[in-house]
Amino acid sequence: MKKLFKVVLLMGLIYNFGFSEERDPREKKLTYMIGEKVENFEVKSLDGKKTITLDELKGKKVFLNFTTTWCPDCIAEKKIFGPEYDEKFKNMENLEVIIVFGPYKTDNREKVEKYIEENNYKFPVYYDTEDKDLHTQFGVINIPTTFLIDENGVLEDVNVESGYKNMKDFK
Repeated sequence: MKKLFKVVLLMGLIYNFGFSEERDPREKKLTYMIGEKVENFEVKSLDGKKTITLDELKGKKVFLNFTTTWCPDCIAEKKIFGPEYDEKFKNMENLEVIIVFGPYKTDNREKVEKYIEENNYKFPVYYDTEDKDLHTQFGVINIPTTFLIDENGVLEDVNVESGYKNMKDFK
């Protein structure tokens, strides 16, 4: 019986440490942890004509991605959406995609506009404030960082730097 207990214990340890889904330790530096309620936020479209808030999006999942025009991982991520964004996401009415560029390092509004136009991207583009209010609210320290917020405003998943293709809920 003692031997069986040791075997079961060993198998449990192997499963927990060898096969469990590891989280990125950088997530611990973010403002929100998985399972926590996200405070309301506001962000404007790149052209400044549209403002969106988390409170307005209750009942929808929110895909919030912080990105740039210059980082290789960000560029690779945007290709997933590609120019066919409208076609890929037309039946996903319960998902709001918020791609946020900002004044991060060398980016500015003009550079982002040129980048979007050159790549013929159709996804909605938002721009953080000059003070990086949204970036600061979420505690983003690495780009790209993506948050998946559920219909009730609770953080469901997060991915730091390695691309949202690895997020368990974003398939």
